[in-house]
Amino acid sequence: MTSLNSDALPRPWWLLPLGHFHSWWWWPAGAALVAADYAIGPGTPFPLIYTLPVIAAAWYSGRRAAVTLAIVLPLAHLLFVAAWWRPEHWATIMATTTVRAGVVLLIALWFGRLAAHEASLTRHVKALEGLLPICAFCKRIRNDGGEWEGLESYISGHSTAKFSHGFCPQCQTIHYPQLDETN
Repeated sequence: MTSLNSDALPRPWWLLPLGHFHSWWWWPAGAALVAADYAIGPGTPFPLIYTLPVIAAAWYSGRRAAVTLAIVLPLAHLLFVAAWWRPEHWATIMATTTVRAGVVLLIALWFGRLAAHEASLTRHVKALEGLLPICAFCKRIRNDGGEWEGLESYISGHSTAKFSHGFCPQCQTIHYPQLDETN
């Protein structure tokens, strides 16, 4: 009969499912990556794996959690690399950390905005699909419970649409001809 389906268009396979997690879930993930980074050593020029918890935090916990991780993870990497490298390489260490933090921060902001946009679209777009059994005379719709419901109340209950009422020119002429004479 009728169905309310907010996923009328198929979701792309690469788009993460919507949801929300508390921001503290990303700290163990970030700590595990920092520990792995420490175990691997300072040889990795740009640990791309740092972007994964930042992307997940942006998508599921918001921009603030992602930006915090985007700053903390490169700084933790800086501390571990500084323990291995000689003091004459501080300029290189600082430069790579700044670039790393900038790129990861950009990814955090980008995915944070994308997640907010996706959530906003999901909230604001509701579609009625399928065939609506509607009375040819009174225009009431038979709902899933088999009861007949007014058109406005049915659509209002199954979408975020609002109604304002007026008269089309033909109905105004038929039902309120005196209004045509005054114009």
